[in-house]
Amino acid sequence: MDIKQLTYFMAIAQEGSYSRAAEKLDVSQPALSIAVKKLEEELGVPLFYTFDRRQHPTDGGLRLLEGGRRLMDVYQQTLEEVKASTKQSAGSFTLGLSPLFGACFFGDLIPSFSAEYPNIHIHMIEDGAHKINQRIEEGSVDLAVTLKTEALSAFGSCHFSTQRNVALLHKSHPLAEAGTVTVAQLREDPFAIFNEDFILHRQILSACRAAGFRPRIALLSSQWDFMVELVARGRAVSILPKPVLDKHPEPNIRCIPLTDSMKYWDIALAWNKQKYMPRACELFLDYVRRNLPPDDL
Repeated sequence: MDIKQLTYFMAIAQEGSYSRAAEKLDVSQPALSIAVKKLEEELGVPLFYTFDRRQHPTDGGLRLLEGGRRLMDVYQQTLEEVKASTKQSAGSFTLGLSPLFGACFFGDLIPSFSAEYPNIHIHMIEDGAHKINQRIEEGSVDLAVTLKTEALSAFGSCHFSTQRNVALLHKSHPLAEAGTVTVAQLREDPFAIFNEDFILHRQILSACRAAGFRPRIALLSSQWDFMVELVARGRAVSILPKPVLDKHPEPNIRCIPLTDSMKYWDIALAWNKQKYMPRACELFLDYVRRNLPPDDL
């Protein structure tokens, strides 16, 4: 039994006639007769009897009519709830991002989005961009904030922001007052950098190799503030996006712009094109696109 058969049966019971029910539903009378016959065969009982040229429900028909009304009420309520949820922009989605991205850009974006769409819940998964890319591929996040790399060619993506990378040096470092630096100029210093879960880790090691040296590692961490602390104590140098220090200035640290391959930090929004994107996620993506942070070029 399906909704169409039930609708046909209830119309015949209400109208007391196959012909009037067919006219009301704008279907052929034979179509109604076939639907009722199939229902009777499926249920194993007759549903109507004819008296005084009208169709009257049998005992089985009365029970089906009573239950059918309840089913139709639930059906209509379900349709209305689905339509209402779309209009009210309710729902949830999973957002993947690095804690660094959250600290730099989403402290205002997410609360302002939630104020505009209070019925949408964002479940956040925080990890390094390398791990976040794996989550996009496996479909465990609906949308992610990640670094723009060749890996994004397999995903749907759009630009989020381009920001400058800076070398973090203690104020007593010989290059602390320089206008710019290159990665090569830091070859003698110990580095405090993100661990292997972060794309920035690979980019820094690649830039060092291109400059002809292998960096001495003082710290591998997932916590940017831990790296900043080591630099502030004069124990290491680091490379981080400029917005980190703009939001969390440290008086003992100088931020010197880089001029080589580490000059820019390109950030993108990405999603798995093969995975369904919830309406709530579409609204968030549209909201972020309308409120992008300015590029620092």
